[in-house]
Amino acid sequence: MRLLLFTLSLTLVACESRPEHLAVEDDLADLEAGLVDQDSAAFSFPSDLEGGIAYVTAVYTNCPDVCPMTMAQTQKVRQALGPDASRVQFVALTFDPARDTPTALRKYAESWDLDPSWTLATGDSTTVTALMDRIGVRVQESRRDTFADGRVYYALSHTDKALLLDAQGNVVETYGGSAAPPEMVAEDVRALL
Repeated sequence: MRLLLFTLSLTLVACESRPEHLAVEDDLADLEAGLVDQDSAAFSFPSDLEGGIAYVTAVYTNCPDVCPMTMAQTQKVRQALGPDASRVQFVALTFDPARDTPTALRKYAESWDLDPSWTLATGDSTTVTALMDRIGVRVQESRRDTFADGRVYYALSHTDKALLLDAQGNVVETYGGSAAPPEMVAEDVRALL
């Protein structure tokens, strides 16, 4: 009984030290998305992130505008964290699994010169669609073109979102992915470390 009371008191102290604005927005305990990363290794979202802090964005590699801004902003967040960046898992989830294969994600990571610790994840379209719905990323085809050689190109309109997950895998803050203020995100992350 004493051990239980001691554990509860430690939990309450830990919760009290977290700023109010980092209260749980979304408990992802009911979510388990089986994905693969840029190296074709299995990646389960969010369970593979539990035990650490994660900064999660949603992008697609053929995006002409918002996603590159999101990636650039995420790199600024990482820089703002300085040495604490090594204590945060950076994850980019794609919502375009038809084109964003592990190979495409690996090339994308290379083009951004991402640290190998970043996870870029994709999966089958059913899993990815359900995941995006669950985390509140809306996606809709906005343009489709067929080139003379028969290649088809399409663009996607989508929610611009980044999520901060605590060590239990809960969403504790949501930011505009392409406009997340790096110093503010870094301050939020440090409050969770």
